[in-house]
This record gives sequence, C-alpha cells and structure tokens, in this order.
Amino acid sequence: MLTRVEAARGLKATRPVPGEVLGRPALIARVKEHLSRELPREAIRNEGLALQLFGFVPVQLDYEAAEYGLLQAQLAGYYEPDDGTMYLASDLAAEDAEATLAHELVHALQDQRWSLEDRSKYRPGQGDRSEAISALAEGDATSAMFDVMIGRVAPGRGKTALDVPDDVFVAQITQGMGSPDARAPHVMMSSLAAPYIYGTLFVNALRRRGGWDAVDGAWDDAPTTSEQILHVDKWLAREPAEAVAPPPFSALGQGWAVLDEDSEGELGTRIAFEEWMDPRSAAEASAGWGGDRGVLVAKGGRAAFAWRLRYDPGVERSSRAFAAVAGALDRALGSGHAPRGDFYCQERVDRGPIAVARAGTDVIFVLGPASTGTAGWASAGDCALARKWTREIATTP
Repeated sequence: MLTRVEAARGLKATRPVPGEVLGRPALIARVKEHLSRELPREAIRNEGLALQLFGFVPVQLDYEAAEYGLLQAQLAGYYEPDDGTMYLASDLAAEDAEATLAHELVHALQDQRWSLEDRSKYRPGQGDRSEAISALAEGDATSAMFDVMIGRVAPGRGKTALDVPDDVFVAQITQGMGSPDARAPHVMMSSLAAPYIYGTLFVNALRRRGGWDAVDGAWDDAPTTSEQILHVDKWLAREPAEAVAPPPFSALGQGWAVLDEDSEGELGTRIAFEEWMDPRSAAEASAGWGGDRGVLVAKGGRAAFAWRLRYDPGVERSSRAFAAVAGALDRALGSGHAPRGDFYCQERVDRGPIAVARAGTDVIFVLGPASTGTAGWASAGDCALARKWTREIATTP
C-alpha cells in the first residue's frame, strides 16, 4: 500500500513505515494517550463550555467524554508522528482497511517531508491557524486516498479524485462520517467533518491548477487561515487575517478571569452559523471574514463568552451578517421579537442572555453570564448587561 500511495501522491518515503494492527480498545487507548500529551484537558473543557454557552450542546453533556465517544465511533486507524508508526483497527472490512491505510500513509509521507508533528502541535490562541493546517493535511490525504481507491476499482482508466464532482464528493464524505451515535450534537459532527471536506476541496482546486506540485507548494508555504482554505484565491494572494484585539469584559464587574482566548476563523464562523441557519446562508453570512477573537471568562462558578467578528472593509458585509444572524436567532429561539437597530438580545433561563450587535465592520456576540454549578445551570445576567457589554467591546479599539 505504501508503494501505491507513493505513486498516487508523487512522494517517495524516506524511511519505512512500521504497521501495527490493534483491537479497538487498544487503539482508542493509544490515541487518548497521544492526545493527553498534545492537548491539555482544560482546552477540551473550555471548548465544551463555550459551546454550551452558545447553546450548541446540552448543558448536562460531559463534553470530554462525548469527544472521546465520537472518536471511538469514527476511528479506523491513525498515523503516529511520535514513533512514525501506522496503527490500524483490527475489525475493519477489507475495503475500509485499504482506504484507511491509504489515507494514513499519506500522513506518513507528509510527516517525513514536512514534519507533521511540529506543524500539528497544539498552540494556545492559534486555533484558526491549526484548523488551516489540519484541513491541508486531511485534504491532501483524502484526495490521494480517492486516487488510490478509484485506481483499485477502475484500473488503467486514468481516473482520479478530480473526476468526482465536488457535490458528490461532499455527500460521500458526509455519509462516510455519519455517527452511529445519534446523541452526538450536530456541531461536533460538523467540526469533525470540516477539515476533510473543505481541505479536500482546497487540495483538489490546487491540483486542477498545478497538480500535486501545487499541493507541495501549499505545504512549503502553508495557509495561515481557514479563510484561505475556503477560498483558494485568498491563499494564492496570501491574504492575511486582520489582528483583532480580544474583547474586554470589565462590564461584568470585578474578579473575572480569562479561561481561554482564541480565533474561530471563517470556517469556525460558518460552522457556528450553521447551527442557526441553513448551510448556504451560513456560508454567505461568514464570507468576507477579516479576523476575529473570542474570550471565555469565569468567576466563582459563573462563565461568559464574548466574540468580536470583523469583516472586510465596508459595512455591507457586517450589516448583512448581523441581519442574517439576528433573524436566525430570533427564529431559533422563538421569541418573535425583531432586532432593534444594530442590537438583538434574548434572555435564556439556563445559559444567560445571548446578544449580537453590529458596530461598523464588527459583529459582536456576548453569551452569558451563566452559573454553571453541579446543581444545574442558571442565568446570571440579562439583556441590559448584554447591551452594556457589547457597547464596551464596540468602543474598545
């Protein structure tokens, strides 16, 4: 399989890739051990807390356990950069095993040439950059895997992944990653599938322009934002993200501390918006992303989140995005209250207020505060506080 992958991908292995077949419990245990070294547990918990404040996952959900449960349901194998070994689940059907081997061995070739381990390390505050690298890696591996598997069923016909229409490809990947656990929240499934879907569309677009050499060029000068992944012309132009200051939170009062601060990027924005509106509308509302910064804060069993999303110059995009999000929120929450001017807010009994505002090219979100104790969640704020908070953010450069 490594020989076939080398031929399909146009890269030669510089060293052998050992392989080991493991039972699923042992495979999952090895992945958990790897993640415990690479990703702090508090980073997973903070991500789950932010999603709970948004309303995307239930407040009673053990997010860390759900993440590992989803991983266990989806994992077929993986390449471990730390020891250069390919691990494969022992319970796969023959075709699934071949596809998994092909995909993961591309990661081995990536690692040998571009040090995948160094590029994929967790870096606090650089979530969007990490998402762009993940999309490049998974898109590269998925596109080459399709070449290998198409060659298996139609040898000698010269067909590749580029012969599969984009909409058919997206449907195949989405169907292939369907969760057997119907309890997995939609946002978790969307986040899991996104690097594979949008990364492969990016890689295929590069291949159509310049073959695998163009993909190698993307590794040599890697995308720095998920916007560049979603819009290949923006990577070709090397359009950078605009630096956005983290939202202040003095409006909440004294004693609040930062738990996490990061950027969601255009892809994270699109995934969030898809929780409130259809995918086409979400793509339109997130297009024109210029930069963003979110901050998760806590104080004595209470938590809140603020997110400043900046659009490209000109107020048209931010105005349309605000209108789309406020309208979608109003429909989702069933309040029947239309936005007033450039501010919309709805109070929630468990998670606190959720508000969205527009200020120039910025769209600002504030979520909470909410009490998050073991006895249950409860609102710890109201829309008057949310308005005060959005005004503080809007008037802070």
